[in-house]
Amino acid sequence: MNLITYDSMSIFNKDKTKMYPNENYGREYQLKKFLFIITILILIIGASGCLNSNSKNETRHYQVGDLSFDYPDSWNITSSDNSTVSFFEGSYNVTVIEQKKPRGYSLKKSLELNFSDKGDNFKLMSKNNLTINGIKAFESNYSVNDENGQQQRREIWLEKNNKIYAIIHTGSINGLQSNNEDFLNLNLINSKKSFDAMVNSIKIKDNGTVSTQSGHWGEISIPSINAQWRINSKSVNIANSVYHLPNSYFPGEKGEMALMGHHTQYSAPFLYIDKLKPGDKVIINDFLTQKKYTYEVESNGDVRWGVKAKNIKYKASNEPKLLLITCYPPGFMSAAWIVHTKLVSVEALN
Repeated sequence: MNLITYDSMSIFNKDKTKMYPNENYGREYQLKKFLFIITILILIIGASGCLNSNSKNETRHYQVGDLSFDYPDSWNITSSDNSTVSFFEGSYNVTVIEQKKPRGYSLKKSLELNFSDKGDNFKLMSKNNLTINGIKAFESNYSVNDENGQQQRREIWLEKNNKIYAIIHTGSINGLQSNNEDFLNLNLINSKKSFDAMVNSIKIKDNGTVSTQSGHWGEISIPSINAQWRINSKSVNIANSVYHLPNSYFPGEKGEMALMGHHTQYSAPFLYIDKLKPGDKVIINDFLTQKKYTYEVESNGDVRWGVKAKNIKYKASNEPKLLLITCYPPGFMSAAWIVHTKLVSVEALN
């Protein structure tokens, strides 16, 4: 019985008779090796996005109001209306929102505040200024912890035609510590690339007729008195609504924001604000910055006789403040009753 033997270096021997004593076996080995290499190359090219079996239909076009953009056909629309559209792809979501800008609003000022000292659930990681097709834009990146776990949140903000546009990308990073870390990182990278391509395709058409000021741009809720109302910038005499004083600040700005509501008429939104106690929470859902601001009552019963809310000079401060104002006594306008609150936390608005 003859045994076929060769040393460990024989694979580098150019003499094929020594390397492969069985010629057919050698050819079969080389073929398998060639096919294996080709398979690896195909996988690498496919993962990098260079290979696309559906390249002719890789993007779709969408328009919401004056804004239009292209998005990957792998994105699925979850909801849409005249001002908002949302997409998802796996564990990643993109939302595009168009809103009318209220009187006196500054997008730049409202995005300047760093919320890192307002809790561990919503942290600003970085900011950047961009230009998208000739339009100045602002970028903010956050780390978010909520009921959905740990997420990355990227916001792009633009302003044109007296409108505010938000493009928000959120992605779960819960699984990045799992055994599939490389795979999940690749998914996150590809999702960000798709988002960048979508953002770079954005166009906002010039509108000769500038949009009129917005109706309601937020909501206020006060759990301790079971109150919930819309916020508008038009008039205090609108039912089911409170009025934002245009000479005051907006949520997120370092100054006194003032909301005024009637005590006895137009749905009497501030009928019970005299019952508020220090520590009670006041929540503002701000659609303009897509943030939830939680304030805490500091003091109540600041009565200013012979003063009208619109004539008060609202001051800048080191951190955002919120004043709730109504007429006093009930049914009369002899004085302004004021509740003072301070900002205690900020969260992403879902």
